[in-house]
Amino acid sequence: MMREAERLVDEFVALISHELRTPLTSIIGYLELTLDDANLTDEQRGYLGVVDHNADRLLRLVDDLLFVAQFEAGQLEARSGELDLAAVARQAVAEAQPSAVEKGITLTSDANIAAPVQADKGRMFRTLENLLSNAIKFTPAGGDVRVSASHADGVVRLEVADTGMGIAVADQERLFDRFFRTSAVADQHFPGTGLGLYIAQAIVEAHGGSITVRSEPGKGTSFSVAVPTVVPELEAVAIAEAANGLDRHTGGILGRELAPQVPDVELHLVARDTMRVAPNELQQLIT
Repeated sequence: MMREAERLVDEFVALISHELRTPLTSIIGYLELTLDDANLTDEQRGYLGVVDHNADRLLRLVDDLLFVAQFEAGQLEARSGELDLAAVARQAVAEAQPSAVEKGITLTSDANIAAPVQADKGRMFRTLENLLSNAIKFTPAGGDVRVSASHADGVVRLEVADTGMGIAVADQERLFDRFFRTSAVADQHFPGTGLGLYIAQAIVEAHGGSITVRSEPGKGTSFSVAVPTVVPELEAVAIAEAANGLDRHTGGILGRELAPQVPDVELHLVARDTMRVAPNELQQLIT
């Protein structure tokens, strides 16, 4: 049964990769070329802009589904190297600024420190991107979103705080569950799949870190990401065993086939438990 489930996951990943992602990428590429045409009227440019925006949304959904499928199957790989996590946070803020301005939200950064860690830059950027996207989405016009960074006792901490709608206590326990959306979000018809926080937690815990939330309905939410500057040797050994299929109750989700002294390493993300993704559950989101 398990082998059959793994085979179905492999087929689903292939479907997402080739049958959906590849044509979407092509569509977006040709849209960008078309939008560069100086002969377009404002009306035509507006129509194409809507198409481009929705194609980007579909591509992001496909990428999220692909992440989940590969992660649950233990097939997701990443590259780790030394990077300044605060600089990654500043970049994420800069790229989120247009969305904040469009919605009338003040987005600020207080991350002007050096925060060196061993991590995958693309994955950590995606974590911050997901947190900022949620903060902007659930904060009304006139609100504030603030990103801050600190570095102490071998741990880098990033905080994304907003003055948005907040999260009910009952919902906070399930925030990081796959596909979970709070009742308030569903009632107000906010777009989304409920995968952003699941992915963020997977990435952060993969780097030996943690992500926590503090929130009060009507007052705002704060997500705190803590990442160690160096993964302890014992943890690295346990993680490597997990990557090789050994069950040692590490509680981690990252397999590192390396000695911790190696500066640039290959990471293998594996699921936190023995559950495998249900292909039909994911396919329902795109059919």
